[in-house]
Amino acid sequence: MDAIISGVHLVATRSVNSYIIDGDEGVTLVDTLLPNNEGAISIALAAIGRSLVDVTAIVVTHAHSDHTGSAAAVKAASGAAVYAPIGDVGAVRGEQKPPLPPMADRFPFLKPIMNRFLPAPDPVVVEYEIAEGIGGTLPADLQVIDTPGHTPGHVSFLLERDGGLLFVGDAAVAKNGRVKRGYMNRAEPTFDASLRHMAERNFERAVFGHAAPLESGASAAFNRFVEAIR
Repeated sequence: MDAIISGVHLVATRSVNSYIIDGDEGVTLVDTLLPNNEGAISIALAAIGRSLVDVTAIVVTHAHSDHTGSAAAVKAASGAAVYAPIGDVGAVRGEQKPPLPPMADRFPFLKPIMNRFLPAPDPVVVEYEIAEGIGGTLPADLQVIDTPGHTPGHVSFLLERDGGLLFVGDAAVAKNGRVKRGYMNRAEPTFDASLRHMAERNFERAVFGHAAPLESGASAAFNRFVEAIR
């Protein structure tokens, strides 16, 4: 399996991505794909000589089931600790329904359809509630960046390694080297403030929940976008 940077690997399915951070103290997963996708994660781990039992931490960007769907299964197989955003933790734990993506506000007629067909993940125990500056030391030296908008508690993660790698989650997408909001999101103050907040950081690469990685000049691409929306 090709590495995005040393020790960081993409787990790609047709609809969503998750990421493996391989370290001396075990494996950290950033997001866990849809429900019943632990097999895809297991195959990706095997490609680097690892298995589910090597997973020591699961960090999630937000509560939608395409990012938390296999968290309970991976945790059951590994005993990994789960780190989830404070603003979304109730939904990750199964205590409340995850919020619909902002596209539902743009097209209200889609709400009953999305409520009916979005798969519900199994609830998962969360050991650590995280937000920017809250939650103590994260695994793999990840830093939390608050990026609300796609969900109220959405966070992104910065790994300061090899020029910096930003795990964007669903706070943006990229296409042909250009940063975009993505069709599931919409232009509104909270969301665009999150884009500006990410652009304040320095990172050579960025990876996304629903797009191919930006493999160079990533923070410059974010800055170009936020300058265009000022």
